[in-house]
Amino acid sequence: MTLTIEEIAQTRNFLLVSDFDGTIAGFSKDPYSVPINQKSLKAVKDLSQQAATDVVILSGRHLEGLKQVLDLGQYRITMVGSHGSEDSSRPRTLSQDEETRLARIEADLEKIVEDIDGAFVEIKPFHRVLHFIRVSDKATIQGILAQAAELDTSGLKVTNGKNIVEYSISSTTKGSWLKDFVSRTDPTGVIFIGDDTTDEHGFEALADNPRALTIKVGSGDTAAKSRVDSVDDVGILLEKLAYHRMQYVENARLGH
Repeated sequence: MTLTIEEIAQTRNFLLVSDFDGTIAGFSKDPYSVPINQKSLKAVKDLSQQAATDVVILSGRHLEGLKQVLDLGQYRITMVGSHGSEDSSRPRTLSQDEETRLARIEADLEKIVEDIDGAFVEIKPFHRVLHFIRVSDKATIQGILAQAAELDTSGLKVTNGKNIVEYSISSTTKGSWLKDFVSRTDPTGVIFIGDDTTDEHGFEALADNPRALTIKVGSGDTAAKSRVDSVDDVGILLEKLAYHRMQYVENARLGH
């Protein structure tokens, strides 16, 4: 049986984990000027101030880039970037071999995009990302993808997302990060929300957890237990969650 928002809000130790792009923010051709849903933003801020409540933003963006678009430094919210590879509480560095592999794929990708307006390569600490959201011609996009498919990607994990292809040196996924975090913190109730293919790892990781509610944003096949249609619907859902959680914390006197 799938838990309702009201039911999962009424738990001793609650954890909310949300993706950013496509979940609490819409998309834009300028990745540093995306429309953030204000209901979602207020809800995560309100939730972060409740006792026995943890809030995590788990994004594919690199950590510094995430902080640029979502400044929540004054709130008790954990920011995790690069699909879990960049956790500010557990930093790690690249080996020389990993740096070499990333440099090689970066050079190969730059050759693909050098003469294509709107296509570019994003550099993250553990990833290189081929972007083509600004490319309007479908034939050009198909050409980009065809060239990318022929690259030597040995030692790298390749993920196709929305208007991107990502090349990662890290084996960490949102699923492996979630499993580890849930194991360490042992929440009695969990919600994970996301919209993209990379979020499916998280849905799968929590599939057998009876205390977890996983929510897919948008259409398409999914391992999530529930679904909403849009970023606006996420805002409504999180607003409802924050209300019920605040009521429960107050009535149960969890902060006392």
